[in-house]
Amino acid sequence: MSQPRIIVFAHKPPPHHGQSQMVQFLVDGLSDGTRGVSIFHINARFSSGAQDIGSLRWGKLYPLVGYVWSAWKARFAGGYSIFYYVPAPAKRSALYRDWLVMGLCRWAFPHLILHWHAVGLGRWVSQEARPWERWLTRRALGGAAMSISLSQLTSADAAVLRPRKQTVVANGILDPVPDYANGLAAVRQQRREAIQNALDRKGGESLEVSVLFLALCSRDKGVFDALETIQSANRMLHQRDCPVRFRLVVAGEFVKLGDRTEFDRLNCLHPVATIHGFLDGPGKETVFRAADIFLFPTFYANEGQPLNLVEAMAWGLPIVTTRWRAIPELLPEGYPAITAPRDVEGMAVLMVRLFDQNLSQILRRRFEEKFTVNRHLDAMAAALRTSLD
Repeated sequence: MSQPRIIVFAHKPPPHHGQSQMVQFLVDGLSDGTRGVSIFHINARFSSGAQDIGSLRWGKLYPLVGYVWSAWKARFAGGYSIFYYVPAPAKRSALYRDWLVMGLCRWAFPHLILHWHAVGLGRWVSQEARPWERWLTRRALGGAAMSISLSQLTSADAAVLRPRKQTVVANGILDPVPDYANGLAAVRQQRREAIQNALDRKGGESLEVSVLFLALCSRDKGVFDALETIQSANRMLHQRDCPVRFRLVVAGEFVKLGDRTEFDRLNCLHPVATIHGFLDGPGKETVFRAADIFLFPTFYANEGQPLNLVEAMAWGLPIVTTRWRAIPELLPEGYPAITAPRDVEGMAVLMVRLFDQNLSQILRRRFEEKFTVNRHLDAMAAALRTSLD
């Protein structure tokens, strides 16, 4: 049987976010054809940076012409008959792009595969879209040959557009600490015991606990709730005369300048945060290795399967996060450090109690069993090979 010939019409970093990183893994992992799939990548980048993602800008039309021309050439000269695409979330400006791309490309390809990284478009089509928007979206994206979702929960949203076939493939990443069991595991355990001992006493030598927030810095991704959580937890510990203090490390770009200004103002009132901006490579490794907790209080409407939580599991970091979208499905069953969105006081309490058990071991095992890049690529290749069955 010949290999499926697939055009991957999606951008890899930059800009850096979970979706673009997964496209990078897909292209790097499947381009050599060893997993039974032949792909041709079109790096369809429309945004120049984090602030530009999802914005409506006429300048984005110019590169579209080149991307579409490359797709047509690959279709008619190269014989690539399958069009792989990552649909927009429920944002009109991004959805307009999808309508254009589908209008220019879908007619040329017998088969469409949609890979859903964001959640919410199905609900928007069903409940909020104007009649003409609903009709256009169903024409553009409805009836795909295959719909790939990140979790069972998010597949229900994709089902609104009635794909002919659906499957679930979880994200996966390269293991950032392949020698975890022989090194960092012991460091995490020693650090957990030291923090727990300090939490159990009154007075004495102070101990600072590093709490990492790594994501796009926006209100709905939880950066302000993270700051308030740290301040609340520190007040709680101060009242108990406990020597532990939490310190927030923020790694990510602020989407809006006004948010950065407001964050700085609130942090000045009770200074607990250090802001690094976007980090990659050695800088990112440094903050993950030094952190004691990963805090991600997201309530982002289109949250899919946050890659930062997968990274935190790989690093064996205890996670405090929200019961939001597919996040409970990502974490181990019965995971204790998860709250309702916007429950700042609840998150503060969880942080104080976080070191009662070895969550590092539990989360690292979860990563190894479910979210390695090889597991992801094997599952993606299997899905793509069967997309036309």
